[in-house]
Amino acid sequence: MNWVIAAVKNVFNRPEPAEVDIVAMSPYQRLHQADEHAHSPSMVYPTLANGVPLTGGAAWTLGALVEIVPASTITDKFDIHHLSIEDLSAIEVYEIVLYYGAGDTECGRVRITKSTNNDGVGDIPFQTVVIPANERIRAAVATEGGSDTATISIKYHLY
Repeated sequence: MNWVIAAVKNVFNRPEPAEVDIVAMSPYQRLHQADEHAHSPSMVYPTLANGVPLTGGAAWTLGALVEIVPASTITDKFDIHHLSIEDLSAIEVYEIVLYYGAGDTECGRVRITKSTNNDGVGDIPFQTVVIPANERIRAAVATEGGSDTATISIKYHLY
């Protein structure tokens, strides 16, 4: 019976890989990581400051990429759970795209609508991949009519 206990301990006590590698992780490590992540505090960026304005290009053309989070600001692995939409400049349909890293890898996109009955302001569910520590986040927006502005911030969790 002792060999069974030793085998179980071997499986459950493996050190966590340096990078998130779900295949190499034991079931215990997966549960531990999920629990730690689910119970880590929510973070927001920018913090104690206004959100970052994004301006679209011509109709349904993404505007210039704008830095939301500078490189080396978030020093742990993280993922984004929500976009906080703080202001939308016009009654339009907006599409916001987020990118991470020096190569601007797309990590998600979302649509928001501002209408006469809905100001479009609030927290929008937005799930990304796990983003490595110290990566920058940039974003761009496009709108139905073009040249409109969305002001955003991100809500994220650390790993």
